[in-house]
Amino acid sequence: MNRPPEHIVNTSCWKAIGILGDRSCDQLEPHIHCRNCPTYRQAGRQLLNRPMGEGYRTELTLRLAAKPEEPQGEKRRLLVFRVANVWLALPSACFEQTLAPSPIVKIPMKSNRHFLGLVSAHGELQLCFTLEHWLGPDPDEPAASAGAARIFPRLLVIQLSAQRWVFPADEVLGTIDYPRAGLEPLPSNLAKSGIRLVSALFHLEGLPVKLLDEERLAVLFQEALT
Repeated sequence: MNRPPEHIVNTSCWKAIGILGDRSCDQLEPHIHCRNCPTYRQAGRQLLNRPMGEGYRTELTLRLAAKPEEPQGEKRRLLVFRVANVWLALPSACFEQTLAPSPIVKIPMKSNRHFLGLVSAHGELQLCFTLEHWLGPDPDEPAASAGAARIFPRLLVIQLSAQRWVFPADEVLGTIDYPRAGLEPLPSNLAKSGIRLVSALFHLEGLPVKLLDEERLAVLFQEALT
């Protein structure tokens, strides 16, 4: 049945007899949907033109007068993982997937302390390496899980210099966004390291993490094959 527009707007007719109600409104057939109805548009105008609520002007004034928050600076998205007792990180864009550990097949006259051999990644053979001997154990940082959950070793598949590489990790913490300004310079012993694999340091919930140089890591992978 027809109702005065003011009454319909005040009772939200679209929820009662309209598209969201029992659909008994005689205006549904010519307008197809409530949003095409002049009454619905009138309700929208009334909503936008309604008087300010109590305290709204004060709240808006306080928000506009508030000092803007300090910018957090540029962040890097990193994946944090552990090899032996050393926590490491690489840009998350390098990673293609993580896999459950699987048998590694050694290659005669090729496998060495860095290049382990071949491993199957979803049925495709990939070159598998270990980072452990490039880094060496850190005697000052005993290995510990970052949480109370069980630790699951993983095979990490990355792509560097248009080449796919695989290496095992004893634990994967996950992906984080870390501010570039929070990265610390290298101590002298790492800065003078012959392999120069670590580019920066940072701390994550009390864990010291070494950020690896992905370009240098790709070079080391290539050298391990020769």
